[in-house]
Amino acid sequence: MSLPLAIVLVAAGLAVLVLGGEMLVRAAVALARVRGVSPAVVGLTVVAMATSLPELAVSLLAAIHGSADVAVANVVGSNIFNVAAILGVSALVFPPLRFRVPRLRFDVLVMILAAGLCAAFVGDGTVSRPEGVVLLVGLVGFLAWRIRTARLVGTPAGDVVAATAPGVGGAAHEPARTSAALVRVLAGAALLAAGADVFVRGAVALARLAGLSERVIGLTLVSAGTGLPELVTAVVAGVRRHTGVGVGNVIGSNIFNVFGILGIVSLVRPVGVAPGIAARDVWVMLGVSMVAVVAVARPGRTLSRIDGMVALAAYGVYLATLL
Repeated sequence: MSLPLAIVLVAAGLAVLVLGGEMLVRAAVALARVRGVSPAVVGLTVVAMATSLPELAVSLLAAIHGSADVAVANVVGSNIFNVAAILGVSALVFPPLRFRVPRLRFDVLVMILAAGLCAAFVGDGTVSRPEGVVLLVGLVGFLAWRIRTARLVGTPAGDVVAATAPGVGGAAHEPARTSAALVRVLAGAALLAAGADVFVRGAVALARLAGLSERVIGLTLVSAGTGLPELVTAVVAGVRRHTGVGVGNVIGSNIFNVFGILGIVSLVRPVGVAPGIAARDVWVMLGVSMVAVVAVARPGRTLSRIDGMVALAAYGVYLATLL
């Protein structure tokens, strides 16, 4: 691929990503309004799975074609990018970044558990099919609990999206409105996936022209490219003053990436892991996940602009060591 064509693909992919992010955030907020739950809950479940589809597609195809380095590096790199870069940008641009949903501590702990299991499973150089089953069981259990408790938890003050008032005919139209919002979520996710695919093609072409290795491409450009849906969603959500969608999306995506993507990929074919990923990168993923732990452990449950700068600086150092 020529240099001009690669640059055009990168620019076109970014344009489609912005359009898809705008549509997805609007649809997520509408879905939260219809169901009477916090946007962060929708971000943790529906939006997280939708924006993780590019990672699933890339990792699954890479495993099928025998590129295990890309499959695992994409999951690990995406999770590092989600926390260090996306939460970092969100805290820097929209301070303070609030983690206000009740019981969000549980979701963050599940994210840390997922990262810990990933580190444990890749330690022997392979993620086996039985380990994939364990990961998928973890995903099913998390989603079942989160959906079941969504209405019980309620919507906290300051992050309220009002449900349709009873007695105004809203209840009768709730299934139709829910379906319409879900269709818009899927449409936005499809645009995000298409934009990410175009962007990644161009970015990988640029990286290969620069002579970068497959592991480095997987941990940087591919993971960041497939993480662009989450980044765009977080930025659009911040602009629309619905940061709960962005926060929930990051946490939910990290959980889905390990439990869902790594679980599915290892069931299709046991995944080999490059020594560099097992020895270092997976531990970096576990370490940066502690950023979210810091946020939920504080009384105010926030990340400040300084926290965002530190997270971005750490990600910059990580990239520098790779390159």
